[in-house]
Amino acid sequence: MLWHQGYTLLVSRRDGTVTGEGLEGLYDFDTRILSRYRLLVDRREPRYVSSCTLESDHGRVWLYVPLPGGKPEGPRLPQDALEVSLSRWLGRGMAERLEVRNQSMAPVETDLALELDADFADVKEVAGERQQQGAVEITWDEAQCAATFDYQVRKGERELRRGLRVRVVEAGSAPAWEERRLRFALKLPAGGSWQATLHYESRVDAAWRQPSKSSDEAEADPREKLRACWRRRRPRLETSHPVVGPAFERAAEDLFALRNWDLGPEIPDAWVPNAGVPTYTGFFGRDSLTAAWQGALLGPEMLRGVLAQLAATQAREDSAWRDEEPGKMVHEMRRGPLAELEINPHRAYYGTQTAPAMFVTALSELWHWTGNDDDLRAYRDAALRALEWARTFGDPDGDGFLESVKRSPKGLENQGWKDSDEAIRYPDGSLVESPLCTVEEQAFHCIALQRMAEILVALGEEERAAELLVRAGTLKRRWHEAFWMESEGFYAMALDRDKRQVQSIGSNPGHALAAGLVPPEHARRVADRLLAPDLFSGWGVRTLSNRHPSYNPFAYHLGAVWPVENATFLLGCKRYGLDEHAERLATGLLDAAGRFHQLRLPEALGGHGRDETPVPTIYPRSNSPQAWSASAVVLLVQTMLGLYPFAPARTLALVRPRLPSWLETVTLRQVRVGDATVSIRFERASDGTTGHEVIEREGRLLVVEVPPPEDVETGRQSWADRLAHWGLDHAPGRLARAARIALGEAEP
Repeated sequence: MLWHQGYTLLVSRRDGTVTGEGLEGLYDFDTRILSRYRLLVDRREPRYVSSCTLESDHGRVWLYVPLPGGKPEGPRLPQDALEVSLSRWLGRGMAERLEVRNQSMAPVETDLALELDADFADVKEVAGERQQQGAVEITWDEAQCAATFDYQVRKGERELRRGLRVRVVEAGSAPAWEERRLRFALKLPAGGSWQATLHYESRVDAAWRQPSKSSDEAEADPREKLRACWRRRRPRLETSHPVVGPAFERAAEDLFALRNWDLGPEIPDAWVPNAGVPTYTGFFGRDSLTAAWQGALLGPEMLRGVLAQLAATQAREDSAWRDEEPGKMVHEMRRGPLAELEINPHRAYYGTQTAPAMFVTALSELWHWTGNDDDLRAYRDAALRALEWARTFGDPDGDGFLESVKRSPKGLENQGWKDSDEAIRYPDGSLVESPLCTVEEQAFHCIALQRMAEILVALGEEERAAELLVRAGTLKRRWHEAFWMESEGFYAMALDRDKRQVQSIGSNPGHALAAGLVPPEHARRVADRLLAPDLFSGWGVRTLSNRHPSYNPFAYHLGAVWPVENATFLLGCKRYGLDEHAERLATGLLDAAGRFHQLRLPEALGGHGRDETPVPTIYPRSNSPQAWSASAVVLLVQTMLGLYPFAPARTLALVRPRLPSWLETVTLRQVRVGDATVSIRFERASDGTTGHEVIEREGRLLVVEVPPPEDVETGRQSWADRLAHWGLDHAPGRLARAARIALGEAEP
């Protein structure tokens, strides 16, 4: 069982038991505050009946204890038993409601005991070797009916204190405490019941966190009202297909369920998602950015929250320990013992090339969805600082390419999209050592330069925008020359420290399609190579070709299939008008989703092909739900329908909508663009084209069908034609120019 809210999560067995094995436990702020939970009734473990998840943060478990000595003549019957139910609510610790009901005509006297313990392991060390080990002091406060596990540990000059307080809020009989065991005497009349409410409270930063909710009443927690409000406002997808609509709904629910309530204000229009559970609670810069822009169809709330959090934590200092340099965006922020004691640098770690570029791109995406110039003004300086970091620290040799350089002894060797230390390898399987330049990071940087130019044009800073467009155009040309491999019809994975091509075949170049860096005359070859059998498993594009000596279908970046990447590749195919390629990718991902529990795509699939296994395998340590796997489903739907908002001009473009051959109709309701809302019905025709009908509209919004920006079939149109297609031929000059830049014109 996995229930979660914010920093708090519970991993238990299906009967509610926690043994401390593997990831089992109750966690808060990356710390296992409850490592053992065993319920005994009459010194026996109840038998499992059933369990359910009512919300991501709330569920129930039903158990029973057979009563011996029953006879057909009664009063105790052979089937008599004690029914035990556990209701649990997660958030700022855990609230638990216990109920024991006597399903018998005879009274019962017995006892109930809870065996409890806490080891305060960091979430990163629970499955491996302990790197920190402190002292646990256990006390019982009879007046407060509370058992406290107090944990203290020192590492050098740093000290950490965490705690668990198990408090009996109310109970049908008085509790007693002995040897890590909470005991209650039960006297149950025939058909009678006994109840108790317990709070499992976590101490963080010298304060006790009270559970946010301890009943089914929505009024007990204002967060329930925010969840209900968000559900009413967000888009809905209606279709008769058994996977598409339900998978979209599952993804939307998962993204909100991953909301970290401790990282943002409790208001409905800005929030930050955790990267995933059970091991990625907290703020992860590029993960949250990716989930926010890919999931923006659901609303701009994530983009607002993530941009605010990144701007607030943008690096101001130079710290080798944290791989921090002025202007860089944070990669990972954890609060577990390893980070707090600085055994690792993850209290605030900046080892990412991706987040600075993606910050700029996400800011422009927020503007596209909302049309709010105030957001551009609020984050303009942070965006410019991020690009200045790229120009200076990110490019130490000044050749125009971003280079991955690790300075921290506990940092990431590779700070690009694939950030595992072993991810970048030569064709013979040997490791490429840093500094190195990966192909996708240059693409991310190039589109960031273009989008910053768009932002500056929108703010009236034309001259500065022109400078960035010159840089983007130069980088785009040099990028193709440096990475293109004519023999493969594809791009090299990276350049090594000597600027030689690392000619391994992997998924990395697919990001360049989405960024629009691939020259149109090469786009089809790149897409063909992505979908060649050695890369495309049938479920998605592998991170590494299965012909490579380092390929492993269960390896994080050396063979697994990442839904988040594949949704981006799908967007790239749409950009270039490669509809058949896009349909194959969409079909593979949705076929995979249809074979997982609750139609939920995990963090990563195994690399096994459909010819090897009838169902997709899974990367063994996948988080699920994972924010950017959920957002991948949302982006897949957006791309399939061709939705491209440009709220500043009150326009929603439909970039050649194309439903797959297996999907006849789709209705998307309540899409917000600026201050307008629209619902659209799409229907596939017999000739394979897809038509649309606007069925509801509130506010001013032009909905117009347009060709792809880089259509390889029809070629590039004149800008006058393209703006007319987009309904922007009469837009104010700055908006028309901003739109041209957003559509890929990188000329000053």
